[in-house]
Amino acid sequence: MVTISGVDVTGPRTSGRAVTAFYGIPYAKPPVGARRFLPPEPVALPEGFDARSYGPTAAQNQYPQAALAMIDNPLYGGEDRLNLNIWTPDSTGRAPVYVFIHGGAFRNGSGATEVLDGASFAANGVVTVTLNYRLGAEGGIQLADGTSNNMLRDQIAALTWVRDNITNFGGDPDHVVIGGESAGAMSVAALLVSPAARGLFHGAILESGAAHNVVAREGALAVGRLFAQRLGVEPTAEALGEVSEDEILRVSAEVEAEIAASTDTETYADLAGTSMAWQPSIDGDVLPEHPLEVLARGEGADVPVLIGTNQDEGSMFVTGLGLYESATPEVLAAAVRAGGARDPQAVVDLVSDGADPHPGSRLTTFMDLWKFQLPLREFLRRRQASSAPTFRYKFVWPSPAFGGALGSHHMLELPFVFNSVDTDAARTTVGEDLPGALTAAAHGAWVSFITTFNPGWDPYFGAGATTTGVLDADGLRVETDLDESTFTTWEGQR
Repeated sequence: MVTISGVDVTGPRTSGRAVTAFYGIPYAKPPVGARRFLPPEPVALPEGFDARSYGPTAAQNQYPQAALAMIDNPLYGGEDRLNLNIWTPDSTGRAPVYVFIHGGAFRNGSGATEVLDGASFAANGVVTVTLNYRLGAEGGIQLADGTSNNMLRDQIAALTWVRDNITNFGGDPDHVVIGGESAGAMSVAALLVSPAARGLFHGAILESGAAHNVVAREGALAVGRLFAQRLGVEPTAEALGEVSEDEILRVSAEVEAEIAASTDTETYADLAGTSMAWQPSIDGDVLPEHPLEVLARGEGADVPVLIGTNQDEGSMFVTGLGLYESATPEVLAAAVRAGGARDPQAVVDLVSDGADPHPGSRLTTFMDLWKFQLPLREFLRRRQASSAPTFRYKFVWPSPAFGGALGSHHMLELPFVFNSVDTDAARTTVGEDLPGALTAAAHGAWVSFITTFNPGWDPYFGAGATTTGVLDADGLRVETDLDESTFTTWEGQR
């Protein structure tokens, strides 16, 4: 039991480890009704708060059935959706803190999945936090009344709560590392340059996401107006707060599908053609500028970063969602155009230059490079200008699950990083008889970075060569100039 502002909070001891967990602690008022689209507000805990079970998850449409075969996404009902979970080895200590932000394309996910259990981190001396934040239109809409980036505002509110309260759980508020995967990593990149988040963390980890997923203000405002129009209300937080949750979720999905199919870049700018209509946007407030511009000036250089990707990021979005066999040259060309390539035909030619001529293979290669590897490289380049301490990893072990069809797919590193490979949710994607050296290396590298700001190898940009920590079946190896020829070939295409 711990005490927060005079309120006793009870959490369970985890099985088999000298760790105590606290689940579902609210860090802001429930974002429902009139508050659904408003910035988060501080909340006081009720007397004798019971933290022995996960709290409500963010309002969302569940993943399609095909995705649920690969992704664990439990949903819990209730209104106190802005909550967090904590695992601690000793509530009287002063340990490093790791705050993890889940992924899910800014429309799905929670901090309550089995794979994100923080007990192993805590057993290795790291107070670990996962959190829930608003998703879909509730989290990402921008309106002319000043509403914007509620997902980032929620994350900042959670980090503020951690700063003010984590000592009660044995954490050090002066040694906080934030991390995230996919949309969570994109959130971390935005927080890295946000004036509102400055000083709330001291290190950052980005898994399969970088700083490219921040969109122009005019496009975000246009999508906000479209959303309100589809609902038949004024484009204000007040008016949208009167709409039912079911309608919000239904129209949120419809607008996202409409934007994904749109070619109207004049109206929607860089949001046209993207499958994530509700991603962070430049708003002059939480995000005054695009993160890539801020990083190039050297801001955030005092925050060490560990960033990387998996070998086969694109496979989940093509083969995993059943799009491989139906892919055609026309589908590939449309995807390249929607991605905003400077010379679409040149990019089609680049992905077609391979041993497998199937359009599905080419589409997979494009998704991997365009959405993950090239944004990673651009992030690294922007950090290089300021000599900021930046480390790169690459996870290359291929999963035998699904007949090996997905390789080293998106999200595959998570159970190894969290050392949660023995959970039912993890076995679905990683299989059985796993390489123990890989788990030890991945989890160990994260623990090392969180505690020392160094994962165990040199920064990416060194004397005359780049350095990458590669995670494979045999554990960790270090390679120089990994992927340099590919990066050079694609230079200037984005």
